[in-house]
Amino acid sequence: MSVVLGIDTSSTDLSIGLFRDGQPMASYSRLIKNSHAEHITEAITAFLHANGLQSGDITHIAIAAGPGSFTGLRIGFAFVKGFCMAGVTKVMTVSSLAVLASAALGRATWAVAAIDARRNEVFWARFRVDATQVVRESPDTAGTELSFKNFLKGDDAVVTDTLGYAHSTVFNFLAGRPNALSVERTPVERGLCCAAAGAAALSDGPLWKNAADALPEYLRSFAPPSSPKGLTAS
Repeated sequence: MSVVLGIDTSSTDLSIGLFRDGQPMASYSRLIKNSHAEHITEAITAFLHANGLQSGDITHIAIAAGPGSFTGLRIGFAFVKGFCMAGVTKVMTVSSLAVLASAALGRATWAVAAIDARRNEVFWARFRVDATQVVRESPDTAGTELSFKNFLKGDDAVVTDTLGYAHSTVFNFLAGRPNALSVERTPVERGLCCAAAGAAALSDGPLWKNAADALPEYLRSFAPPSSPKGLTAS
């Protein structure tokens, strides 16, 4: 039996999903902005219990690796490393942009997933949208708002996530675009998307790692604390 636990802490909501023997089993999402650390252990424990599972029943974990919230990603990966400490559960990382692009399923043929990276910058990637999955067409990229605008094509659906930033303006130019989808209005079961990606890749050995070797993908390098800029584009 394979049981894949999907976890996404890359944005404002804590999202969890389960696949068992290749089939979706359950999904749970909770908007707990800036509170992942306080809730993730309790939420996942209760989620497994509600579905008749214990931690030892989880054979694989698929976790959203970023880009996204720096703090959220750190919390998610810290949890996974602790969760796997006593067992042999394998871990696969999933692009947060690929998860975000899933909002376009059934709505478009091409989708660009985009996350507000602050400082008038954007994380983005383009995907082809098939009947049941999104297929990558470009790498995850960090760049300026202008670069992002120039990247877009007329037939792209654009799925955006501001990471809960109330004063975000980087996506304002999309107002009125008929195929613009904000994740705030078009929710995505992110944890279930992660679990689905993991279930589809169970036979792809190189994608699976020991928890200690699984790392987030920030797309940006972090300067020393003394730097007034804090973040620099990589």
